[in-house]
Amino acid sequence: MSSSRAFLQMREVTVEAVETKAGLRAFLRFPERLYRYDPLWVAPLLRDQRALLSPTNPFFAHAEIRLFLAQRGQEIVGRVAAIVDQMHIERWGERAGFFGFFESLPEKEVVSALLEAARAWLHGMGMTVIRGPVSLSTNHECGLLVEGFGQPPRLLMPYNPPYYASLLEGVGFIGVKDLLSYDLDLSQALPERLSVLARTAEVKGVRVRGFNLKALREEAQVMRALYNSSWQQNWGFVPMSEAEAAFMAARLRPLLASELALVAEWRALPVGFALSLPDYNPALRLLRGRTTPWGMLRFLWQRRSLNEMRVLALGILPGYRRRGIDALLIRETVEGGRQRGYRRAELSWILEENTVMRRTVEQLGGKVAKRYRLYEASL
Repeated sequence: MSSSRAFLQMREVTVEAVETKAGLRAFLRFPERLYRYDPLWVAPLLRDQRALLSPTNPFFAHAEIRLFLAQRGQEIVGRVAAIVDQMHIERWGERAGFFGFFESLPEKEVVSALLEAARAWLHGMGMTVIRGPVSLSTNHECGLLVEGFGQPPRLLMPYNPPYYASLLEGVGFIGVKDLLSYDLDLSQALPERLSVLARTAEVKGVRVRGFNLKALREEAQVMRALYNSSWQQNWGFVPMSEAEAAFMAARLRPLLASELALVAEWRALPVGFALSLPDYNPALRLLRGRTTPWGMLRFLWQRRSLNEMRVLALGILPGYRRRGIDALLIRETVEGGRQRGYRRAELSWILEENTVMRRTVEQLGGKVAKRYRLYEASL
């Protein structure tokens, strides 16, 4: 170790709240340094991250956030966000705050200082538990990658170094919930039982249609209503407002494919949905977080050779389950991916305890590829 580095490590770690544009810029750009030599990391677009953290994001109509940067001298060594979501508190009746956007050098003192700052702020806001990583809610990226290293992240899924889990556990956090990602070979024939169930749903009058991308605002509200009703009993669920659905639709508009954004209807009534996206990460990696003209040319060229997708969500209204509608949506999702020339799909994420969905995916030939974990500590 050089003498200058040894001197830096002897200096105290300080944590300050982000209060300025320069501080926000440092917060957003810290991962660039952390993952500089990691060939698997995909830099999020800086403009998207700014929009996500902007007060204009409708999520902040019911939530508050505080950003923190850890420094040793003039060197940025870590970052974290502390989040209070009143929607979660109302839905679940628990004073749980969250931490997210967590990144750190592999040093316990850095993580300890960062999370102590987050804990102090959340405690001051009346919270009794801190849980995460959640950035910003379970409707966004959440979970810490703990198994499946060595594989590139899929679109809108977290990625982190292997040492994060031991650092969190070393400062008193315990794992409370595991989320799974499944890998599915789309070339495999669908099980006959699933095909029979899908045909049964069709005979009963269920039809599946793709999104009308020219009426995306209206389609986003259809999806929101289906999501809020079908997912309301899922662990960690928080309902999405009309404004949040519109905001998310605007963010996803360039990524959506009508063959992969599906609504199931019975007598013209929307009763289920399945949302998948092409895995744009191999192309986004070339942008390095910025939409420069040269980067966009490389992105557009790489986009032509995408061959994988990510299945984000599937839901059926409670009164329409066990009618084969889920099988029909799965069949149409797989066919939509095949039509676009995709070879594989990642289904993420699925709660480890969701045995019904896991059994269905495994019957399709899906195999667990990655495991993510949520941690918490008492305040």
